[in-house]
Amino acid sequence: MKINKTKLVYFCDNVVLFAIYAITFFLPISKALIESFMILAFLFYLFKKIINKECFLLNWFNLSLLIYVTVCLVSVFISTNFKISIMAFTFKHLEHVIFVLVVVDTLNSKTRIKNMLYILLVSSALLGLDGIFQFFKHQDFLRHRPPIFDKRLTASFTSPNAFGCFLVCMIPYSLVQVFIKFNNKKFKFMSAVLFSLLLVCLILAVSRGAWFAFIGAILFMSIWLPYLGITVAVLLLFTIFVLQFYNSLVNERLRNFFIFKDAGAMDRRVIWQAGWNMFKANPWFGLGLGTFMFNFKEFVTDKSFYIAYAHNCYLQIIAETGIIGLFSFLLILIFFFFRGIKLLISAQKTLSWYLLLASLASLLGYCIHMAVETILYSLDLGLLFWLIMSFGVAIMNNLEAEEAVGGQAG
Repeated sequence: MKINKTKLVYFCDNVVLFAIYAITFFLPISKALIESFMILAFLFYLFKKIINKECFLLNWFNLSLLIYVTVCLVSVFISTNFKISIMAFTFKHLEHVIFVLVVVDTLNSKTRIKNMLYILLVSSALLGLDGIFQFFKHQDFLRHRPPIFDKRLTASFTSPNAFGCFLVCMIPYSLVQVFIKFNNKKFKFMSAVLFSLLLVCLILAVSRGAWFAFIGAILFMSIWLPYLGITVAVLLLFTIFVLQFYNSLVNERLRNFFIFKDAGAMDRRVIWQAGWNMFKANPWFGLGLGTFMFNFKEFVTDKSFYIAYAHNCYLQIIAETGIIGLFSFLLILIFFFFRGIKLLISAQKTLSWYLLLASLASLLGYCIHMAVETILYSLDLGLLFWLIMSFGVAIMNNLEAEEAVGGQAG
């Protein structure tokens, strides 16, 4: 009986692991597959927990997730639209938090973490090639989408800003491989090629928010990798030097990098004003989870303006759940970055150390991009946020285990 139980737990664990790998690979390709594998992962993870009679560990990070979920649940019952809020809570916020717990618990070994890294690199390479194919053939080969907005690349995503967000999150994982001393030369070369491919796609996506996010992520990595800072400085100088050779759209956006007078920027000002008006209507608890678009018409100054998301995730959070909701969300980020940076300072530079650096830079870039986009509220990119975070926490756990073993050996 004991052997059967062990085999059953082993089987459930491997199904969950396979589902996580599949979600990671298909995240930028198919929303339907993401949802299917999410259900598979949740069911078999629950089976495993029941068989083992296990409970979730209550550490500081999990406590911050619990606080966040609790605040979201409270927001449902004081919402201006209960139906919208309960759907948003059940099928988005609660689902994402459970997903984080599942991924952190399942990626519990160095081998699994390395496999996760390889899947991220392969998936990003596929999207990079898809973007280049779209540039030359005017249609990507994954979803058969043409480039939009004056030939800005989207690859399999619906917008160039979404593609830019994905690229910003993947670039640190490819770039960091170049600086790992114990990687072989062939793998370093392939990683450098992948970084170049993703960087070209990022430029051709012409997403200013993603460009800002990329700069923030690279500057953070440069603190820990001085040679990277020098390399980036050379790249920036080269970018300025060859500015005249870019196409007209990229050239114009680079020349007006800090000038926000285009149509998109003007629209955001109207939307942000509406969001701020929502916040002022109930500053502590907000108007209800997921109700930004429902309440938009009531608070926008220009009544002819189309209903929209906030195009600023922090503003949308504070409009929907108030100061309490925003604080509970930021608390998760505080615990994540505090623990991660503390480990970067104290731990040895193993593979886990470099992957942690990439994860922190990736999530930092995402957080910067959230200030001008609604990426946290889309199915694929919203899940990407929690995937990177859970991957980072799993790496932290592995790195701490390595340090503990090293300390005992010493």
